[in-house]
Amino acid sequence: MNQTSRFPAHAVSTGPLLSASEARPMLEALASAGGVIAMITGIDGAFYRPLGALMAFPTSGDPVGSLSSGCIEGDLALHAQQVAETDTPRPLRATLERIDDRRETTLSLPGLPDLRLRPDPRMVVFGEGPEADGFAMLAAAAGYPVARPDRARPEEIDPRSAVVLFFHDHERELDILTAALDSDAFWIGAQGSRTAHARRCEGLQDRGVAKPAIGLIPGTRDPRVLSISVLAEIIEAAR
Repeated sequence: MNQTSRFPAHAVSTGPLLSASEARPMLEALASAGGVIAMITGIDGAFYRPLGALMAFPTSGDPVGSLSSGCIEGDLALHAQQVAETDTPRPLRATLERIDDRRETTLSLPGLPDLRLRPDPRMVVFGEGPEADGFAMLAAAAGYPVARPDRARPEEIDPRSAVVLFFHDHERELDILTAALDSDAFWIGAQGSRTAHARRCEGLQDRGVAKPAIGLIPGTRDPRVLSISVLAEIIEAAR
């Protein structure tokens, strides 16, 4: 497996960061029913939940999410009831709309630090066969969004997308790679033997693209190992 990789520079932001997909259920519950939201704003010592983790206490229905292994949720529910009786609701629809549009957004609530919500990496998969199918199934099973378009459209590939090509007919990939390189994708990769990798480099260099790098695992014939290797590299790059 050889992979064509690109890692654009991103500005470094400060403050708590949470996956938008993790925050969505809590925000949806509060947007529809109202209620109270709790956030971890500081950690002293070891704790299994991250800074910025959320838990929602809707006005009606059960709490959504957790901030511990169950030892403080009952006390939080009592505090949430007290807050609900004295505070005023805050609109969350705009934040949810930005999450739906796969845009990084900031949840700003009085008394809490601003919480950055970042879309999950999306896997844009091209190709066919056990390699493409295995990777798409693995990524989906891990909870990441997966798209399998028939062609590369740069305007539809956002900055939190990784483009992965699994072709054995490598003549088909250059146009897709070129289009992907014109997009905002944060990672681009393509499978192939060392011979195919060398030819790919020549074809891309003819189009003005710098020589790509080799992937995490230089070579394998096992689609499972290939899928795990590619997904691990993408997730590391997404961080």
